Amino acid sequence: MFSPLTRPQFTSLLPIIVLTALVFLLFPFAALAEAGAASSTITIPELSATFYGYAAIAVFVLAYSLVPLENTIHLLKSKPVLFAAGIIWILVALAFKDAGIPDQAHSAIKHAIIEYAELFLFLLVAMTYINALEERNVFQALRAYLVTRGYSLKKVFWVTGALAFVISPIADNLTTALLMGAVVMAVGGKDVRFVAISCINVVIAANAGGAFSPFGDITTLMVWQKGKVEFLQFLPLFVPSLVNWLVPAVIMSFALPKGTPKATNEKSYMKRGAPVMIFLFLATIVTAITFHGALHLPPAAGMMFGLGYLGLYSFYLKRIEGRTLAADSIFGGIRESHQHPLSVLESFGEDVGENLNDQPYPAFVLDKNHTVTHWNPALEALSGVKAEEMIGTKNHWKAFYQSERPTMADIVLDDNTGVGIRQHYKNIYRDNPLDGEAYDAADYFEHLGESGAYIMFSATKLKDSDGNTVGSLEIMEDMTEKRANVKEFDIMERVSRAEWDTLLFFYGVILCVAGLSQFGYMAIISELMYSDLGPVWANTLVGVLSAIVDNIPVMFAVLTMDPVMPLEQWQLVTLTAGVGGSMLAIGSAAGVALLGTARGVYTFAAHLKWTPVIALGYIASIGVHLLINGSGL
Repeated sequence: MFSPLTRPQFTSLLPIIVLTALVFLLFPFAALAEAGAASSTITIPELSATFYGYAAIAVFVLAYSLVPLENTIHLLKSKPVLFAAGIIWILVALAFKDAGIPDQAHSAIKHAIIEYAELFLFLLVAMTYINALEERNVFQALRAYLVTRGYSLKKVFWVTGALAFVISPIADNLTTALLMGAVVMAVGGKDVRFVAISCINVVIAANAGGAFSPFGDITTLMVWQKGKVEFLQFLPLFVPSLVNWLVPAVIMSFALPKGTPKATNEKSYMKRGAPVMIFLFLATIVTAITFHGALHLPPAAGMMFGLGYLGLYSFYLKRIEGRTLAADSIFGGIRESHQHPLSVLESFGEDVGENLNDQPYPAFVLDKNHTVTHWNPALEALSGVKAEEMIGTKNHWKAFYQSERPTMADIVLDDNTGVGIRQHYKNIYRDNPLDGEAYDAADYFEHLGESGAYIMFSATKLKDSDGNTVGSLEIMEDMTEKRANVKEFDIMERVSRAEWDTLLFFYGVILCVAGLSQFGYMAIISELMYSDLGPVWANTLVGVLSAIVDNIPVMFAVLTMDPVMPLEQWQLVTLTAGVGGSMLAIGSAAGVALLGTARGVYTFAAHLKWTPVIALGYIASIGVHLLINGSGL
């Protein structure tokens, strides 16, 4: 027994309806070709009217109809299209064999595989870099920064939209939408109306931002790699893309609830090497552009060269983290659930020194003259130095260092600027999340323990009831065992975390469309759209179809048709395919991703309510493009 379809399930079947309509469009023309109708002005390839061609269309429609049902039937989208690609190319091979040209299928599929290989390698490198930046807490740090600002709901709406528009041209629109969506949900909390409208805004902005950059969307990447639009020729799409976002954003902003939610105390820090990886990612993009523009080599080759940058740097980073620097792996590995040692101050207050003997954390206290006043048993056990040897002296440095130098407790006692901390603990310290005048650091101490130890240590000033500084406290934790459970950066692990289902889905789609083109169906559709409707209306229709079907197969179909169009029209179809998906929640990867993460709040129905407004932005962006860039006709 099958349960009745819910509204989202019914809506997800829209692609089937559209594809079926295309089939009914194709069949009559194929029949005309078979009958040799003289009245038809369309040249129909002979194979379009064969059983093999009809079967190929049926297989593709049935397979693709399962893609939008992925979350309902729990079947990965790559599986049905991979299966369909295999069946379609069997049909192609049989059709060519019957036509007496059996070798044609081999050369045709090789061409399709080469096209996919270039896209695959490019995306694999981009995904690896995004995963590496995520592992280095780059996106988490940005999110933490935004949710602690105390912005009003309206300001969060505009900030997240603007950042989505700016970030997506470099990162992909999916990653950008997930990042900004997380900020929206963290700030909006239970305010359903704010979260829903802001998620729609993020989806529109991420898709619009990706439309004027070869790196912002799969469709722009395909157009660039095909050589239809060169790198700098995407830039004229900036203003139309901006209009596409701003028009609906301005209208939706009037529906936002008022208020300023309380800022959270969330803290997150980028790990060691994060800024370098950001630079290497940008350098990789420049390399890909140079390979394509100056050396006339595939951009994918430049991206793979850039993966070598990351590989060499990861080797250096792994060696550094593996022996001389524990700070990043310690902070990154335990922060979320770990109780900070300095939390003892909250319960003991001014009497903290007298209560240190009962603490499991090694600690010592200095008075304002830098003389040791307390040295607890836990520190005796860690350092091997008895309290009576230290109390009343200024020799506490001997427990940690071979030559005299200030400890962190000494520095915080005298330094109000942070200069001393930066001088002595460069790259291995952070501001303490519990106390604005305290610091944390982590390092390897080869003389502690039986064979060295990784220690996290924190220091803060101690004050009396009047707020006067009376000394300082340094408290430690032996992280040697915990650190063993924290993985160091591994580039191969980042490669393995690429979106393999998505990459295989692209293979299936590209091979399916390439197979259908062998039967002549892409030529038929191209003639119907670009000759009968004209390029402006045809390219506008491409955007509408991309909201219902998916922009990747639609754009690959356009590239396979390869209609004769001027640059301005290739720019237009790049724009429409990129931003058209914003009209429906299921029309883009960004929308589908937020449907999952903001489940029950950002819904298909909530997005559909604003579709007329989004469509207004879509039309406006097309008009602006034709106005400032021309139509080329």
